[in-house]
Amino acid sequence: MNRWKGKVAFVTGANGGIGMEITKRLLDLNLAVVAIDKQTELLLELKDELKTTNLYPLNVDLCHEEEIIRAFQWVEETFGGVDVLINNAGVGGRSTLIDGTVSEWKKILDVNVIALSVCSREAVRSMNSRNLEDAHIIHLSSNLAHYVPSYGPFHFYSATKHAVRALTEGLRQELRALKSPIKVTCISPGLVKSSIFKNSLGENFDKHLYETYPSISPADVASTIEFVLGTPPHVQVKQFLSIFFIIMNYF
Repeated sequence: MNRWKGKVAFVTGANGGIGMEITKRLLDLNLAVVAIDKQTELLLELKDELKTTNLYPLNVDLCHEEEIIRAFQWVEETFGGVDVLINNAGVGGRSTLIDGTVSEWKKILDVNVIALSVCSREAVRSMNSRNLEDAHIIHLSSNLAHYVPSYGPFHFYSATKHAVRALTEGLRQELRALKSPIKVTCISPGLVKSSIFKNSLGENFDKHLYETYPSISPADVASTIEFVLGTPPHVQVKQFLSIFFIIMNYF
């Protein structure tokens, strides 16, 4: 992991849950972390708590392409570019496919699919412009990208995570065609103790979910990312699935 010391990581959805743990782990590994989110209060508290100069919280609404582009431009002007991209941000919804609204579907698509694609495009441009020999893009997907759950409010969310898997493979193929050394990995964890379902489906559902079913922690996901980043440049982990926590089909 020493080769990443002093490198720049760009983490989306960093103001809590999995994104916060990823940010902490990357800081422990001595990377500079540009941590973006629509809200940054917790990130600013973490920066004060750690008294670190390597954490750079940025307010970015991922539903707006121009804000994402400005964030990457800031990284370019401040550091020269990005070395690692962690596309972690994701949102869920409350509705089924039968009673869903276009506004909810657009929000989920904007964050889970479009923003991920914009960040990947901008990161590749930054990495290729500097002819990096060691760079990595990691997408956070879900075990719901590997099947369709029986619980209605998960259906549209699951579809976006299937899209993330396809986008990961498509990006890998395009980079291979360019003979680019940039590595691309898709991580599909099972149930993780985070706030995503509380935010989308409410406290009662969240409480029932985590009291009824086993889960992994955000720190477990951060450890997986550390493992993936620790692989040598000639090794690419394309898919990483937490198969022991595929439990959503019980709903």
